[in-house]
Amino acid sequence: MNVKKKLYEGNMRLNYITFAIPLILTSLLSQSYSFINSMMIGKFIGSEAFAATAVTAELLELLNSVFFGYLTGIGIYVSVLYGRGEYEKMLNVIKANFLLSGSLALIISLGCNIFCHQIFDLLNVGEDVYENAEIYFRTYVCGYLVFQFNWGFTYISNGMGMTKIPLTASVSTGVINVLLNYVFLSLMRLDIGYSVLATVISSAVTTGVYLVIYTGFFKKLGVKLGGLKLNRETLRVSVGYGSPSMLQQMAMYACTTLVSPLTNSCSSVALSGYAVANKSRNLILAVYQSSSKANTNLVGQAMGAGRIDKIKEGIRIGVAQGLAVFFATLILFMVFAEKFSLLFLDPIKDAESISVSVNTIRFLFPLIFFNVFNNLFHGIFRAVGSGTLMFISTLIYAVSYVIYAYILFAVLPPEMKIYGVHLALGGAYITEAAFATVIFASGKWKSPEYKKLESEYKQAQADKNA
Repeated sequence: MNVKKKLYEGNMRLNYITFAIPLILTSLLSQSYSFINSMMIGKFIGSEAFAATAVTAELLELLNSVFFGYLTGIGIYVSVLYGRGEYEKMLNVIKANFLLSGSLALIISLGCNIFCHQIFDLLNVGEDVYENAEIYFRTYVCGYLVFQFNWGFTYISNGMGMTKIPLTASVSTGVINVLLNYVFLSLMRLDIGYSVLATVISSAVTTGVYLVIYTGFFKKLGVKLGGLKLNRETLRVSVGYGSPSMLQQMAMYACTTLVSPLTNSCSSVALSGYAVANKSRNLILAVYQSSSKANTNLVGQAMGAGRIDKIKEGIRIGVAQGLAVFFATLILFMVFAEKFSLLFLDPIKDAESISVSVNTIRFLFPLIFFNVFNNLFHGIFRAVGSGTLMFISTLIYAVSYVIYAYILFAVLPPEMKIYGVHLALGGAYITEAAFATVIFASGKWKSPEYKKLESEYKQAQADKNA
């Protein structure tokens, strides 16, 4: 694997596109495989099994956020070290943080299995889906040790602008996953736990491929592969990058977990439509969030190289690209909302559920527009070292969402309550966007390091013009 040029070098618009396309394709493929697996669960095991995946979805997203939140921050740290050309230090940081993340994976897996029943009581899980939900949940959390390697390598690759590697990994993981799901669920008629096992096995294979790729990469750079320096400075800086991002992601998904007892109290008809609509929402989010990662990683690399001039130009390009891909995806789902819903639901038996899904997509998803800006702000705050501000912004969103959801569930009639979830989300997006816009316009997002680079750049420009 060759050393890729930095994102701020050359034609930045082209760099953004070539960086974002593999990321978007990776997200789309990942979601597509998830859709296929969900459809196989519903077809080969039954609708109760499909519903069982929905009742713990928010909690699993919260637990996932611990890992991909922390590792996203480490990816930004890697992008800074990559921009500086400190390759030996970069490898040591990767090793140290995989050790930390792996240890955390074992602790969370053990805790979730021990307290599974208590967790399900808090989530208000119904008896009709309890058994399948328990099998699914216990098996999934046992896979965290493998999953965290895949997430980590993905964000490390993104940090260096090498997005084609995660794309290739996504293809191989997905193909293996779907094939194993078909064998386990269709041919062997095994239970829902084996669907998760298929994901664990495919992730393990991909992790092995990542290790081979990055071993060759660092060898080409002349970096010694052995040893680990787990010193206080490495941990301090790593936690400084990883913790704010982790807390931000946890706050984002903690609010959905707090709202899940409300959604689980709705009828199975409403819950099915809600689950399908969420799958399309995840795709919309995945597309524009993948696009905005170009902005985050460019800012990180430019910060490392001291190229403050490239940061401002990159932000402008990132906003335009993020909005373009968002509207393209949103319009597509609004037009084909019913056909998308029919992939998961029966047109006659599930007519009411389809109505819930279609109405949610067409009338409530346009509110996601405000989150496009929130996502871009998050990336900028994270990359310049203003992680605390990023966390505060997300906390405002999370608290707003929970408050709005509980208010709407209290005032809306029973048949409309399920719409209150996404209406509350829209209100939370608007609330956070207002806060983040004020912070950005005022310049309070600028970290001390950014201000120093900005001052040096202005002085250099003044000296040049003198």
